[in-house]
Amino acid sequence: MLARLTAALSGRYTIERELGQGGMATVYLAHDVKHDREVAIKVLRVEVAESLGRERFVREIRIAARLTHPHILPLYDSGEAGDFLFFVMPVLQGQTVRDRLVQEGQLPVEVAVRIALEVADALDYAHRHDIVHRDIKPENILLHEGHAIVADFGIGKAVVAAASESPTLTQVGVTVGTPAYMSPEQAAGDAIDGRSDLFSLGCVLFEMLTGAAPFTGATVQAIIARRFIDTPPEVTSLRSTVPVAVSRTVAKLLEKEPGARYTTGAFVVEALRSQDNAVTASRHPDSSVAVLPFVNMSADPDNEFFSDGITDDIIMALSRVAGLRVAARASTFTFKGKDAGLATIGATLGVRTVLQGSVRRAGNRVRVTAQMMNAADGSQLWSERYDRDLDDIFAIQDEIARGIVQELELTLGLKHPSAPLVVRPTDDLQAYQLYLRGSEAAHQRSPTALRRAIDFFRQALERDPDYARAHAGLAEAYIGLGVYQYVPTGEARREAERALAAAERLDPDLALVHVLWGQLKLYLRPDWPTAGENLAKALKLDPDLALAHAYSAYLSGLLGDWAACTAEAGRAIAADPLSMFVRAVATMGFGISGDLACDSAAALRAHDAALAIDPNAMIHLWMSAIRLGDLGRFDEAIHRMARAVELTQRGPMVVGMFGRILGLAGRRADALAIRAELIERARTEYVGPAALMMVELVVGDESAIADILRRNIEAETGPTAIGTSVVRELEPLLVHPRLGPLVRQLSLYAQRPGCVPFRKDDRQ
Repeated sequence: MLARLTAALSGRYTIERELGQGGMATVYLAHDVKHDREVAIKVLRVEVAESLGRERFVREIRIAARLTHPHILPLYDSGEAGDFLFFVMPVLQGQTVRDRLVQEGQLPVEVAVRIALEVADALDYAHRHDIVHRDIKPENILLHEGHAIVADFGIGKAVVAAASESPTLTQVGVTVGTPAYMSPEQAAGDAIDGRSDLFSLGCVLFEMLTGAAPFTGATVQAIIARRFIDTPPEVTSLRSTVPVAVSRTVAKLLEKEPGARYTTGAFVVEALRSQDNAVTASRHPDSSVAVLPFVNMSADPDNEFFSDGITDDIIMALSRVAGLRVAARASTFTFKGKDAGLATIGATLGVRTVLQGSVRRAGNRVRVTAQMMNAADGSQLWSERYDRDLDDIFAIQDEIARGIVQELELTLGLKHPSAPLVVRPTDDLQAYQLYLRGSEAAHQRSPTALRRAIDFFRQALERDPDYARAHAGLAEAYIGLGVYQYVPTGEARREAERALAAAERLDPDLALVHVLWGQLKLYLRPDWPTAGENLAKALKLDPDLALAHAYSAYLSGLLGDWAACTAEAGRAIAADPLSMFVRAVATMGFGISGDLACDSAAALRAHDAALAIDPNAMIHLWMSAIRLGDLGRFDEAIHRMARAVELTQRGPMVVGMFGRILGLAGRRADALAIRAELIERARTEYVGPAALMMVELVVGDESAIADILRRNIEAETGPTAIGTSVVRELEPLLVHPRLGPLVRQLSLYAQRPGCVPFRKDDRQ
């Protein structure tokens, strides 16, 4: 084909190489001989060209070529060459919206609004010239020098018009439009107008803001069906930093009936233009800072824990300053070791200033450098270097924090606190360093790392028994081991309770302690409904604490309050947008409260948005697999759960979840093999009964289920191990004469008033 095409275009264009293929055409990079320039030539597949009315196609392309608009990719040329139908476009440097979504997951709000505004402007112009695009999607929106350029304008209209003169187009497997972005009327094959393109624009804007398409499915038919059945959630429920007005604009664009949408692109432009100004003005509060991980410049790379610890302490210190918004630790640490520009960091984290620094240790001396930069233009606002004895490390941290606040005080009027920002947590420098090593291990979250963290925290406490943060760290590590049942629930709970009681006695104003009390209840205790009291204390001390909002969202889901669940989830994700753990906790309640299909779909969208940021986010792999199973999409669920099993090196809980999915999918033999594996492993290692319950509930008989329920009651299995995975199987058992009384004794149900089922059909 390439040889024939080269010969057909000889003298006009020199084909250099293929750029890509689509459903209808192949795109080539070529040299325009006459004008001495590079161009892109899109050539229709031969079978498509043969099925069209060729004269009508060329005539329609000529009409499209008359479009002249700054946000529409122009057509240079078109025509026939031998058997081929082709059209010629400029080659633009830059990315597509799809490229950016793959890289970033979701776009900064002001960027998404600006792109949508420019596309809407292009659509309004084209619609006034009676041209409907028919295939608005992220791949067809180019980003060139900061602006959106819509490609393939007029191509869909030309194909449809030409196909009307030939009945064979559908026989060659060509559909004009992309199922994930089609309007209901286009998917139904009805007549369409410009409002169909506006629906597609709504799909694109939804995806730019949330990181996930509004309509998904395992097959093309399923994707198309969803737009007739489902109503996507409000964007603000998935990302609270999106202004309500923007969310409502998206909802109006996605109305199922064309008459309920905006009637023209001009109205969309008007709506978005006012919002664009508001978003740009409010997106980055003047008093906002992100503290990037300080770089370890020491000769020993093992000192990484020390530079990370200094970063953590400065973040904690600045978080105490009233009126200053500080980007959360997990989000800023995603930029560790990456060469991201300051503008990108500022836009992603929603801050105007960025603190960078380095740490160099040599013997008992330490050198810390710090500089605060303007994220927008890269200019330096403040810098300092500290050469001190290691014993002065807390004084250095306080001076750095004060230097930032003083600079913001001079430029923005931020109030300068008189009390020390860095409170010396211990007088034992060795205990401090052991604590930092424990924190470094705890952030890895694997069972081996958590046990290593416990060892470091205990060593720190041997040197300083009054070290509140080390007690809190010890509690957090035990909670982590307990929820995944790497140790018995009772053992983890008792150790965590002792550590938290000590931490709270020593430092009652440490917000993390109250979050951990809430986490402990939600993960390991039957009195989980009272966790709200602890989370409220944490938020009173630190209103922007992402984990407190995340656990509040989860608790609200368990209690059946869908509105509070989604609102708190939005606040949590807004406070720490790049933290995979925060995103996971914030959405754990989505699949529990309310309608199964609706809430599971909302949860799946949230998990897909997280996986777009980090495809190997293990917690989102297994949580999304559970929701895919709820929706009957078992092949996808099995694929994701298998990956989670691999990443956890066959952690018992995740293996149990895998067995459950296999059983629900009808693969009974495979599920029984999982059950056998867990029973065998329990002979040589601790395997919590929750893992086996997940499999037994879908493959076991009544006696086996009764036995595993009793074992989980005796083991005091925590509510989260049950609630995030097997609610679907347990709910029907509540009315079972033999099994119902056992289900009511599980920690998830023990203190739930009247044992009201989690899933209900009366949610407003």
